[in-house]
Amino acid sequence: MMIMVIITELFAIGFSCAEITGISTERIIERRTAAVAETSVSYLYDPTDSVKKGIEAYEEWWEEEHRWKGPVLSKGRGVNYGPSGKETYYNLNMSGVVNIMRGMGNTDEYWVREDGCKMLGDYIMVAANLDLHPRGSIVETSLGEGIVCDTGGFAQNNPTQLDIAVTW
Repeated sequence: MMIMVIITELFAIGFSCAEITGISTERIIERRTAAVAETSVSYLYDPTDSVKKGIEAYEEWWEEEHRWKGPVLSKGRGVNYGPSGKETYYNLNMSGVVNIMRGMGNTDEYWVREDGCKMLGDYIMVAANLDLHPRGSIVETSLGEGIVCDTGGFAQNNPTQLDIAVTW
């Protein structure tokens, strides 16, 4: 279905359009658009394709805008100060930690990312102070978003520290 969209100068507008769904049935569809042009523009577009492209563009922008641009934790660095504070790393068997997460209802796949980060679904597995970051919390690390799965003795001395699970 093709829809005519009109964008007017510097004003957000709302409008309705009629979609014919049968011989005698009509459905009103509410559309909202924000002013993005200095002059009025009319054009035709396929809403499903345009919306999909818009969402993809927004997600790319958001990811780039929120990506950590500072130093990242590495085996050689040992300690890093990332977006959430002090970061260290550890390399232990994660089967018990994964079992704890399964018991909490997490069914995400456990795998190892190309750079050696141990992953649970889309998130790097991290240990943290569970009083500040309960299991399942999402936290920012220098290596990407992490999911809190574990804790350690470090949490008593440095409650904001994250310990990142890796294969190094």
